Amino acid sequence: LQVVEGRTCSAESAFSARPSSRRSIDLPGLPVGPVRAVVGDFGAREAKERRQGCCRTRRILLDSDDDMSLAEEQHQPPAPAVPAAGPLPDAVTEEELMSTGHELPEGHTCPLCCLPIALPVARHSSLETCCMKTVCHGCILASRKRGMGKICAFCRTPTAHSDASILAQVRKRVDARDPVATEFLAGAYYRGNYGLQQDIPRAIELWTEAALLGNLIAHFNLGRMYFKGEGVEKDVARGIRHWQHAAFQGHPESRYLLGLHECYEGSHEQAVQHWMISAKMGDDDSLNKIKEMFMERHATKAQYAEALKGYQNALQETKSPQREEAKAFFNSLRER
Repeated sequence: LQVVEGRTCSAESAFSARPSSRRSIDLPGLPVGPVRAVVGDFGAREAKERRQGCCRTRRILLDSDDDMSLAEEQHQPPAPAVPAAGPLPDAVTEEELMSTGHELPEGHTCPLCCLPIALPVARHSSLETCCMKTVCHGCILASRKRGMGKICAFCRTPTAHSDASILAQVRKRVDARDPVATEFLAGAYYRGNYGLQQDIPRAIELWTEAALLGNLIAHFNLGRMYFKGEGVEKDVARGIRHWQHAAFQGHPESRYLLGLHECYEGSHEQAVQHWMISAKMGDDDSLNKIKEMFMERHATKAQYAEALKGYQNALQETKSPQREEAKAFFNSLRER
């Protein structure tokens, strides 16, 4: 435990407080599926390395003749904690980290209306497991109103409703080396969702593959696992490296955790810089942290005002009449 300005803080509990969440909302005539954030690919340097074979990863064969059945998987005992696997992400200098990654990745934009999705993305959009596209609630509701509530709003594939059918769609995409699907399956193993037995080492294996394929959420989750030593040998430096790599590519949640780490280390100036960036991307937790730092005299009034204005601008860019209608519709369902 550390005491920061009279407040008792647990670094590990704070870093575990923002998991990559998925929510399912059962709506009449709407696709039933996990709601989550989807992020983009690695930068050009990492893509070049993959083409040259520098970032090879073992292909996980799913749905092949050699694989065990789903029922057999459900009864397999979880494997013990394993050492760190996969290459360590490239180091990022402090200057690079602060000057890059100020824009949300491509995956934070709805592919139908082409507007950025408000943070947290999981609250305002749904992942279509057939095509692994994240579609905002506004476009999903609009699709439903046009009589297409039982098919994917993006690719028009019939919506999967059962655990088995959802997993079948995901496994097909994983077999095609889809980074979003691989990260999704990792999360299913981590939580024991969709009829799978919880298997954290398997989740880490899949997150590692997804990270090598360019998924920033996988880097975010690997950072948490290595930082806490959950399912792997604890390696705080490696966990931070994963967050740095994701933040460098524009992942706001990773940027937020880097700010927390700097704060707990006593580097208040660096913490404020991180939170200034993520607040301007629309992260309300970062904005609240800057407010706390201002009240504790670790941030200036001008910094808080700048962060607040940037946050409001980012939020405004995500709004549309279609999304406001969907927001009211979803809120009415939650109140029932």
